[in-house]
Amino acid sequence: MNNDNTQNFEIRLLDAVRKTLIAVAKDTMTQSGLKHPLSQATQKMITDCLDIVTSRQIAIEKSSGSHTRMKPVYTDKQTVQSFSIDDLKKTLN
Repeated sequence: MNNDNTQNFEIRLLDAVRKTLIAVAKDTMTQSGLKHPLSQATQKMITDCLDIVTSRQIAIEKSSGSHTRMKPVYTDKQTVQSFSIDDLKKTLN
């Protein structure tokens, strides 16, 4: 495999592992007060794996120049929009 194929494979592999770990976490989530089906140690291992996968994904993105520091925007949260008073006055007149 050449370098591009190897990197594409690694990106796909990391993405699949991340999605699988997140799905396991979601599928085993319990209501507060109930005993979680996974042990604390297993939960910690999932968290550690997600951290390693994410770190490697960021490293690949940085090395290829496609990494941004943008944070995800959640659609259920309202965003604050700033504007100048002068612009507001112009639209009202």
